[in-house]
Amino acid sequence: MGTSQTGAQSYLRRRRQARAHQERNAQNTPGALGALNWQKYRQSGPDGRRPRRQLNLPSAGAVLNKEITSRGWEKNLASGWVTGHWEQLVGEKIAQHTKVEMVKDTALFISCDSTAWATNLRYMQREILRSIREKAGPDVITELKIFGPQAPNWRKGKLHVKGRGPRDTYG
Repeated sequence: MGTSQTGAQSYLRRRRQARAHQERNAQNTPGALGALNWQKYRQSGPDGRRPRRQLNLPSAGAVLNKEITSRGWEKNLASGWVTGHWEQLVGEKIAQHTKVEMVKDTALFISCDSTAWATNLRYMQREILRSIREKAGPDVITELKIFGPQAPNWRKGKLHVKGRGPRDTYG
């Protein structure tokens, strides 16, 4: 028998070469799938349209959380949350008579409408700090600086004369 091929074997070999040639041309042609490969690569959704391409991108929240932790902004954001949600932390009645002035390091500066409210808030200081610790996290706010109303400022205009201020100058 040797190396000679039968007619059927040579036919099969030529068909395999032709199919391989068509597949190579279909892969090298941009946008073409080729007549033989079209059914194999065709994907369709339940309504017959091409399915949407899946993007493996992280969510915006995940990217934001990663940036916040990498830059060390957790405590600053928690402090801002305390300032923005003061009414939720202490209640509506107390929030009407108090105002968060600023947060410096771990101290929260609060001003009150009257000295009576400032005194009551000082008595409630432990409860307020516990509420902040539960909702914003530990070591965000560790100290409350509570102030009463500001005394009136008699200074008007750009110029000022040093001295004790307005006094009774009559006799």
